[in-house]
Amino acid sequence: MLIAAALMLFASCQEPPTIITDQSSTYVGTMKVGYEGEEFDQNGVSVKAELYPDGATMDLKLEKVKFVPAMPIRIDVTIMGIPVETAADGSVTFSADAVTPWAMGGPYDTYRVDALTGIIENERISFSLDFFNTKKNEGYPTSFEGVKK
Repeated sequence: MLIAAALMLFASCQEPPTIITDQSSTYVGTMKVGYEGEEFDQNGVSVKAELYPDGATMDLKLEKVKFVPAMPIRIDVTIMGIPVETAADGSVTFSADAVTPWAMGGPYDTYRVDALTGIIENERISFSLDFFNTKKNEGYPTSFEGVKK
C-alpha cells in the first residue's frame, strides 16, 4: 500500500518532458484571458521560451498563472513542440494548433491549445492562443506580451 501511494505521488509531480531550464529566455509581461464575456488581465506573468537544438521547434512555459480571478491556485502550463521559423533578422515566429499542454503533473487535455501564433523579436515576445475547454466545448482567448528579463 505504501509503495502504491509513493508511485501515485511521484506520478503527480512529474516534470513535463521539456528542454526548458533556469537558463531559458524569460519574458515578463501581461496575460489577458477572455472568460464569460469579461477580460481578466494578469500583470507580472513570466513566460520561458527555449528553442530545441534543431532550431525548428520550441517550448513555452507559462509560470504561476491564474486564468480567472476566482482560480484558487496558480499553475505552470507548458506547451511543447511548437514549430518555429527564424527570419534573417533573428526574429522567431511560431504557430501551432490542437496541442495538449502539460499542467499539474501531466498532459492536460481538458484545456487544449488552439490557434497559437506569436513572435519573438527585439527582446520582446507576443502571442495569442485559445485555451479550448474540451468538456464545455468553449474557448478562452488568451494573449501575452512581455519583455526579456
